[in-house]
Amino acid sequence: MSVEDKSIFLEAMKDVKPLNTTKKNESYNPKAINAAQKSVLKRVKRKANLEQKKQTTLETEKDFSTSKVSAFESILYHQKGIRLQELSKLKKGEFSIQAVLDLHGFTQDTAEQQIIEFVSHCYHEKYRFIRIIHGKGYNSEDEYPILKNLVNQLLRQIKVIIAFASTPEKDGGTGAVNLFLKAH
Repeated sequence: MSVEDKSIFLEAMKDVKPLNTTKKNESYNPKAINAAQKSVLKRVKRKANLEQKKQTTLETEKDFSTSKVSAFESILYHQKGIRLQELSKLKKGEFSIQAVLDLHGFTQDTAEQQIIEFVSHCYHEKYRFIRIIHGKGYNSEDEYPILKNLVNQLLRQIKVIIAFASTPEKDGGTGAVNLFLKAH
């Protein structure tokens, strides 16, 4: 270092006071810090696992280009490759329902959250046939039933749903859908 650099450095440091290194902080406890770090790490991992489960269940992009359906209109959706026998069985309700979600009384936002959690839970429980009751929307202010259209649009975006169809009249008709989930 040149003499000039040293003088610039000393001029810049003239008001700096050295730290008192003889005084130690008694509250430092490496075991407690390590335990706290492990606790935080566990919470972060648990949250990441929950997010990953949701991501394996749902597609990240939403496509709500599906046209709206009326109260009495049946809905039907299936992925490519589903056997006609399975689709027919789904439409006729010829299976044992393993879980049911009733959306009556929910707001649109709450219903969306409930649907996502319900389908995710059922998939992880290895259920194959489930039902969502959305109602026919008689009390909707809109011309089209809000929850029925939400169900129709949202379920098309969930990867683990192979197919869904309006239920037979004896099970609610156009006020509910039967869902067929992928096996894993």
